[in-house]
Amino acid sequence: MKPLVYYCRWHQARLFLRGRDENAVWGELAYEDESRQPFYFHLKTWRLTLGDGPAAETMQLDEMGVAQNEKR
Repeated sequence: MKPLVYYCRWHQARLFLRGRDENAVWGELAYEDESRQPFYFHLKTWRLTLGDGPAAETMQLDEMGVAQNEKR
């Protein structure tokens, strides 16, 4: 989960966990401008999905929480 925590630090986001199982954690990221974004983070592959539905963005994080293939 360390890469997710680092990702939050780099993006000035607070982490609100809503659930957890052996494979993933999910919840919301809250940003300084008071916006919130749902997320799903796979613990074994370090893949982070932001948003939900067809507009969701998935990225691969490295050990420091930097997105390797962030889609914009």
